[in-house]
Amino acid sequence: MKIGPLDYKRRLVRSRTYKKGGIAIRLTKRAVLAAAAIAAGLLFAAPAPPAYALGSVSMTTAPSATISGWTLVPSGANTRAAGSIGITATGPYLVTVSADRSRMTEYVTASAAYATTPKTLGAALSVLTTTTSGLGIATSSVSVGTSATTIATGVTGTDAYSVSLSQPTAITDRALASGRTYHIALTYTASTTV
Repeated sequence: MKIGPLDYKRRLVRSRTYKKGGIAIRLTKRAVLAAAAIAAGLLFAAPAPPAYALGSVSMTTAPSATISGWTLVPSGANTRAAGSIGITATGPYLVTVSADRSRMTEYVTASAAYATTPKTLGAALSVLTTTTSGLGIATSSVSVGTSATTIATGVTGTDAYSVSLSQPTAITDRALASGRTYHIALTYTASTTV
């Protein structure tokens, strides 16, 4: 059951904290009544939660496809501008990024697929975001992995972010044969939050 902000505040006001053996237990009035009903053998249905209108969010990215031609130095920092993200939201939102791999991985360009036994770079790719307009908040820099990581949040309105990629390399990272590149696919997702 989702709890709206007003309902949550009401529950906190009606709750009590009990301490037993150093453990604090917070019970709401509803929880105490439910426990009493269960102990008495009564079964009842909880009231339906109130309906809340969710906001909407739309996102544009530029570029919306491949970023190519990025030559990495053998050892050191490699940073490249990667475009922009535009958000229009009628409620609170967040933007996340996730990747298909945890590290940039050897990719065979002729077959458009990852190598069977691929080499990977030692360090994770980072996405750097900066707010360029609006009131949205960019998280600055996050390491990309296969799980979604928040890169920006905001409220109602129109916000814009610039995006850069940073890929540290080390002398221990292996060079690739001709026709092969280091590759990673990033997915940016905008969603509403309540």
